[in-house]
Amino acid sequence: MRWLQSFGGPLILLPKESVHLWAGSYGPDGDDEIDEEETDYWRICETVEDYADVVDVRGVEALVLANGGCPTAFVAAERLFVQDMGEGFRLGALQTAARARSAVEWAKVVTWNCAGPCLMFDASLYGPKVREPECLPIDLVAGTYTVRSGYWIPDSNDESNVALTSLELASLR
Repeated sequence: MRWLQSFGGPLILLPKESVHLWAGSYGPDGDDEIDEEETDYWRICETVEDYADVVDVRGVEALVLANGGCPTAFVAAERLFVQDMGEGFRLGALQTAARARSAVEWAKVVTWNCAGPCLMFDASLYGPKVREPECLPIDLVAGTYTVRSGYWIPDSNDESNVALTSLELASLR
């Protein structure tokens, strides 16, 4: 299981063929001499709070996970993103997620039109230059997904606090 973590801001999921559309904290041509408030990165930091949300990236829908500063893994068999909000107990976070999924209160629900297999990466990066290992491939079929997100805080200290984002395929494209 691979974990990915941003430098502190959100993580973004874009279809592989659309990653080049993302400018991150740079200008459209990769120029870093741009006013921060004019960047893609600034736009999503200002609009996506808590949990996950869908944003438009030049006509393509992207999914943004707001807690990118926390280690994040994708459990493919369950279409579940697990974000370790605790003290870095990654194995514990996965074990907790299995129990928490049925107990978590889903606080945010959105619909995401996914164009197919995606890459997840730090939203501050310049898309055309994103390469392994700074991204995590997420193999999804093209379709409409119901995205549910929420936090789960355990009753005991031996479990990790987790943020969960579940993807449920609603219809194929």
